[in-house]
Amino acid sequence: MVPAISVLMAVRDGGKFLVPALQSLADQTFTDYEVILVDNNSRDGSDRIMAAWAEKDARLRFHRCKSLGLARCLNFAATHARAPLLARLDGDDVLYPDRFLLQHARLTQQPDLGLLGACVDLIDKDDNVIGRRALLLGDTELRQFLRKGNPFVHSTIMMRRSVFEATGGYRASLRLCEDYDLWCRMSEITQMANDPNILARYRVHESSMSTVPIRLAIVDACIIAASRAREHGRPEPFASGRPHLRAALALLDVPRDEFKYRVLKNMVGIARLALARGDVALARSLRRRARRQLRGLSLGNVSRGLARIVASHFAAGSRQRRRATLTRVFGASASEPKER
Repeated sequence: MVPAISVLMAVRDGGKFLVPALQSLADQTFTDYEVILVDNNSRDGSDRIMAAWAEKDARLRFHRCKSLGLARCLNFAATHARAPLLARLDGDDVLYPDRFLLQHARLTQQPDLGLLGACVDLIDKDDNVIGRRALLLGDTELRQFLRKGNPFVHSTIMMRRSVFEATGGYRASLRLCEDYDLWCRMSEITQMANDPNILARYRVHESSMSTVPIRLAIVDACIIAASRAREHGRPEPFASGRPHLRAALALLDVPRDEFKYRVLKNMVGIARLALARGDVALARSLRRRARRQLRGLSLGNVSRGLARIVASHFAAGSRQRRRATLTRVFGASASEPKER
């Protein structure tokens, strides 16, 4: 029989957190699902853990792949999926029991909705809740935000297989932000939403925090520029599938100064994640790099950058304290820089 949901799960050396993730699947109140487990050349025993769970539960189907990368592994998993709905879960995140129940019900009730995420709790390596990520909910707001950033958490996504296949799936050449690129392409053919309920716990730990803010900014810029290019029938800024920064900045009409500020913004964002998980040393290192990034910026971007660096001294959930500090440093009219 064809299940209602196929879960795509690709793992590389995730053994430390894999069992809680798999247990959260077993604990789902909605049970009509299958899980396509793909091991991406793990060397820490993750493959043995997944194989053992697959032996105990017939809904889990296990495959081994050799160093394909996350995007290719997920595309591979999708080719083995049988359900009309595809769900995602990373090997270090944890689902709340009613996630599949609530998301399946909403997608059943709203046939025009093709991409559905949810809000999450943030947890550390010891399962302690360290924050909460409340996301934009409606299609209009999500479309606006997609033009500058990713408004979804990958492990909360449930999407229609027909929409996934119509877009060609994940862009296999991307090593970063492959999910953001897919949501941008899916937004061109379907409606989107985030469920207001907290349906998963997103784990913040060292290996989950990208410490390559320059690469992250380059890929982000290329994904945003690719969306603009498709709107106007122009070539995407990818050379042989790889991000091409100069072409992206030309499409976006973004000066180098603005791009340098976006790199700074990524550094600060990663610093705040590090601070939330208690890694003060990494947060300090990234703030030092962000301060060096201020050199050569225009006066306006220096001001925006300084405000972000000040905000990076505070973990998530401290907006009031951040605003008070910004007011003391920059004056009564100061506020946190708005995204654009």
